[in-house]
Amino acid sequence: MRDASTIPVILAFHKLTPRVSYGVTNYSPKRFDKLLESLLSVGYQPCPLDDILTHNHSVKKFAVTFDDGYQHLCRYLPPMMETYGIIPTVFIPTGYIGKRNTWDYSSFIKPEYHLNKTEIQNLASLGVKFGTHSHRHIDLTGCPHTVCEKEILRSKVVLEDILSVPVTTISYPFGRYSDTVLRIAAEVGYQYGFTMRFPHLTDSRLTLGRFAVYSYDTRFAIFQKITRGPLYPLEKLKATVTNKLSGGTLLLNRLTRHTDS
Repeated sequence: MRDASTIPVILAFHKLTPRVSYGVTNYSPKRFDKLLESLLSVGYQPCPLDDILTHNHSVKKFAVTFDDGYQHLCRYLPPMMETYGIIPTVFIPTGYIGKRNTWDYSSFIKPEYHLNKTEIQNLASLGVKFGTHSHRHIDLTGCPHTVCEKEILRSKVVLEDILSVPVTTISYPFGRYSDTVLRIAAEVGYQYGFTMRFPHLTDSRLTLGRFAVYSYDTRFAIFQKITRGPLYPLEKLKATVTNKLSGGTLLLNRLTRHTDS
């Protein structure tokens, strides 16, 4: 019988830059380094995402994921991989490969660029795994069926063309999904789908939760999340509220999604 201890620890990050960043999705490389050091010091072992989903979790393991696939990852991930042995998975919106993140309202204040094709291939050669984050980073639950299908399928086709390997994982933009989204994801060949809510025993292969890490999270708070410590309910509430506050970006998505390539 499964219990909470068998739920894999999957951490979800976004930006990884030392620069000033608007919003709460940035976690600086220095803090990331200290977090990995702390995890290893108490016995956690880094594990590739596909392995942590398919093997038992009697040993404390954790996987690292990044949504959005920002360009600065090609600078900061390789040394972290070498030092700590992590094999991260990056979910990228394929319509923005090599482009500015105009899907995000904060880009008009402080723009960021996404990984380009060559950078994706270079990171893949180092062991980084890739999944999709739809094509245009839009709320898939607000799309007509045909648009949703195009977003999910097109992102898979584009990324597989770049990597020349099957792409079997998707992170739903804003963590949002519906029965239609799940059905389409399964039909086009995704094996795993990831959300932005905390993991639960009832998660299916296409509705897997993760522990989101935001700029306001201390290492203590992160350990409360992954160990289900006394403050776990508070941390879960904070993460839920933070995810709900993505309304500005969602509104921008709805206004521009039909004109983006």
